[in-house]
Amino acid sequence: MDEGREEKKYKGVKKAVVKKNIYFNDYKESLTIHQPQMRQMNVIRSHKHDVYTETINKVALSHEDNKRIILEDGINTLAHGHYLSKA
Repeated sequence: MDEGREEKKYKGVKKAVVKKNIYFNDYKESLTIHQPQMRQMNVIRSHKHDVYTETINKVALSHEDNKRIILEDGINTLAHGHYLSKA
């Protein structure tokens, strides 16, 4: 948070869903409860030139990080290959 403004970054989640349905407390809950947070999104899809709308339920927040090693406190991480991770 910079000067009272939240900066939320997501991959694969619609901007409107992030803006209206995800809050700072959702981040904290995701880290402490260890359960993914799902959000519903309306999307436009096409299959063989037939266009239709669809409501999907997608993982918006998850505590898992497969690119880093999560330390015992559950919050801090180390990169794979870090000198402290081999100890």
